[in-house]
Amino acid sequence: MSFSLAFLVFVASTLGLMTDLTNAALLTPSIPRKFLGMDAHGDPVLLPLLGAGTWQYNETIAYESVCKAFAAGYTFVDTALGYRNQRGVGKAIRDCWQGERSDLFVMTKIPGGLNSSEVHAAHEKNLLELGLDYVDHLMTHFPADWDQTKASPDMRREEWEALEEIYRTGEARTIGISHYCSQHIVDIMWIATVTPAINQVEYHVGSQDIDKVMDTCSDLGITFMSFSPLCGPCEYDPQDSLINGDLVTEIASHYGKTGSQVSLRYIVQQGIPVIPKSNSMKHIRANMEIFDFELSDEHMQRLTRSTKPAAEAGDCDVALALK
Repeated sequence: MSFSLAFLVFVASTLGLMTDLTNAALLTPSIPRKFLGMDAHGDPVLLPLLGAGTWQYNETIAYESVCKAFAAGYTFVDTALGYRNQRGVGKAIRDCWQGERSDLFVMTKIPGGLNSSEVHAAHEKNLLELGLDYVDHLMTHFPADWDQTKASPDMRREEWEALEEIYRTGEARTIGISHYCSQHIVDIMWIATVTPAINQVEYHVGSQDIDKVMDTCSDLGITFMSFSPLCGPCEYDPQDSLINGDLVTEIASHYGKTGSQVSLRYIVQQGIPVIPKSNSMKHIRANMEIFDFELSDEHMQRLTRSTKPAAEAGDCDVALALK
């Protein structure tokens, strides 16, 4: 560490201002970014491999956690209309983001099962709640409505065409999908003039029956992205935890890391972006410290062979059963 940077850290620590440093990212390993494609203006869009998740947080907790993430050096936040916390995320952006808007990556979602006019109305609400003129990525949240009463290839195509219209206005720099299995991706690719930039799917150590959709994404140039990388919604025995379970803790001991850091590193080492969530500054910072080590081939293989913890419904969550 250079003298000037060491002095900055000393002064900030002494004054108790560490979380207010506008260049906090200098104090942690830099986060690699992945090329997603070009926006409607012909400018490249780059996605950080690590972002701050906000699922299941109300507006107050979302505000707190996003502000802490920004202070720790995060430049990517994930939210959704369905999370009902976008006003909190938007307030965090206004109050706590210290950089240029162009340096911040904001991802949000609209529900599945919407017709064209409903898609446009939903995204107008996104922008209103976030207080933004555009988002960096907009995706449809599910290949149907949540009740699965509006589920058909024609519905998915209509919704995708509406997303393309939003993309062309510049109100979303890239567009994508979530919970989509291979069959659902094929449904929209028949009519797509813009390839989905991202497919966000539950993926973590222990995920099984996921190879088909990962291969489909790879073949079509779609970035496969992990949500629930620590298997937050899973039910599992304590020894199978991806935070402090037996396998990840044993592997972590070889690197001086924690079990959760090994679990996250396993994903990003494959070039897959992750969005862990936390409202603890200690954990938020720890989640960033996954880019200064590399898992061996042996440890990657052991993690790949693991079948626990398992998601409830395997490939693409419950979306696999949709028509």
